Amino acid sequence: MKLFIFLFFFPFLSFAETLSVALYVNHDDHLKLSRSYKLNWQLLKLAAESEGITLDAKEDLWLRGLNFIKEKKLDALIGVYYSEERENFSYYSQPLTIDNLYLYSQKPHSLTLKDINKHQDIVGVTTKSFAEQIAQEIGFTNIYHKSSSEKVFDLLIKGRLQYAIFTESLANKHCNLPPPKKLKQNCIYPMKPPLMTKTIHTIYNKTPRVINIAKRLDSAIDKFIDEGKVKILFLSCGYSEKEYKSWLKVRGNWINKDNG
Repeated sequence: MKLFIFLFFFPFLSFAETLSVALYVNHDDHLKLSRSYKLNWQLLKLAAESEGITLDAKEDLWLRGLNFIKEKKLDALIGVYYSEERENFSYYSQPLTIDNLYLYSQKPHSLTLKDINKHQDIVGVTTKSFAEQIAQEIGFTNIYHKSSSEKVFDLLIKGRLQYAIFTESLANKHCNLPPPKKLKQNCIYPMKPPLMTKTIHTIYNKTPRVINIAKRLDSAIDKFIDEGKVKILFLSCGYSEKEYKSWLKVRGNWINKDNG
């Protein structure tokens, strides 16, 4: 009888799939205050559920998650910008969200990007983040690296940095969480226009099993776009209809590039 039960359930157990996923530290806070992070996570969950894939999600330092992807010790990491370097060791999902990158300061001022003393002023970035590359391209020579955006933010508001590069979502998250409670909503100030608008992805390690799952998840999201579910999620996370249409265009360009 026990053998019969095992044989009956064995096919289901054999094909049950689990995907290990690294979340940002303080995941719940990011869900509340970062629209791009929230949308990335919701789309991944929706697609995984439709494909019968269990997400084994745990909070971890973003940089450590990136290294684990490279070492194939982790299946997936959410909230990642595209770069050629990362594509060398990871498989990128289609663009899932968009976010703006700004150069932030503690106090508002009227300087433009070209007026900043890039050889004297210090800019803070998260180690191995896309912000680090942007700071170099802008021309900063004094780039201060920290292992997390929280540490960079803390140095900026304490006046130990003149500037820092964050996404709009990260800045909103840092400014609305204690400490420091005394700060108002506009606790740091972006220099406009944004340095750039970037797509945000889930990345996967480059093993055949995981790449196959990643492609299935992308296909599931394609279906949800056609059904109108993705647009509803975009709007519910705080994006405008204009931003949704812009994302669709960027996503289409990404797909055409891959198929070209």
